[in-house]
Amino acid sequence: MVSHVPLVVIDGGGTGSRLRALADDGGVLAEASAGPSNLTYGVESAWRSVASGLAELSDKTGMPIEGARLWCGFAGGRSPHRQAEFRAANPVGASEISIVTDGFAALVGAHDGRPGIVLAVGTGVAAYALSAQGAVASSSAWGYKIGDEGSGGWLGNRAVALLARHLDGRHPMGSALFDALREEVGSDFNTIQVWLAQADATRFASLAPRVIEAAEAGDAVARNLLETAGTELSCAVRAIDSGQPLAVLGGLSNVMTPRLAADLRARVVPARGNALDGLRIMAANNWRTEKGLPTGSGP
Repeated sequence: MVSHVPLVVIDGGGTGSRLRALADDGGVLAEASAGPSNLTYGVESAWRSVASGLAELSDKTGMPIEGARLWCGFAGGRSPHRQAEFRAANPVGASEISIVTDGFAALVGAHDGRPGIVLAVGTGVAAYALSAQGAVASSSAWGYKIGDEGSGGWLGNRAVALLARHLDGRHPMGSALFDALREEVGSDFNTIQVWLAQADATRFASLAPRVIEAAEAGDAVARNLLETAGTELSCAVRAIDSGQPLAVLGGLSNVMTPRLAADLRARVVPARGNALDGLRIMAANNWRTEKGLPTGSGP
């Protein structure tokens, strides 16, 4: 047990959050999990999840929540307005709150702070690259309503859209995927509209396993969706391609890596770490922004 925690790193996504308490030497004191903390869902919701995770860390380590230093990699964390709102709320009395996107934190962790490319694909998707000159580029991560093509949220959204087309005769081909979706979202206009009224990226992403299961069983509609997802993810990587090694992270990484373009698959390397590791590296180097390597420091 310890009396305090110098640093807590937080990987906050659309499906859940992971928190890790670190000692001064970078050693792991404890880990916790909590609900989603995607800032696009609202600062209040994100803080509920973060506070829950901090309470669990406190139980495990004996540390007080008040005064903790928080380094956060949040989905939806690119917006300066959302960052400012999150810092201003601070219901736990954190002494320091640094925020970057979860995709950027994953980039730093995946390549141990060195040049490389990361494709993070889960509820959402983001592609990030760090060049040999220290410059950062990113693509996708616009959110499932207008982007995040290839993500779990996008897969679920597209699947429900195809079901709607099937139900009104615009997509006459039957599908095992449609049968599975009817059990989840309904089989007529009214029931589907009720489901949609409460649907966000997380809820759409909950349908991604149905798409994957149907594709593995040979369903043509589901297979086409996954193939399209692979094409879109390849496009996201190419948009920021610096020629560096590519690491693929996230809940759908194992499903989507084989569906990337062949030349990109050939450059895939195992990730050295994850977003939590990236945040630890950033904190150690006082690397607070997504604009490149901090002056006078290195990984």
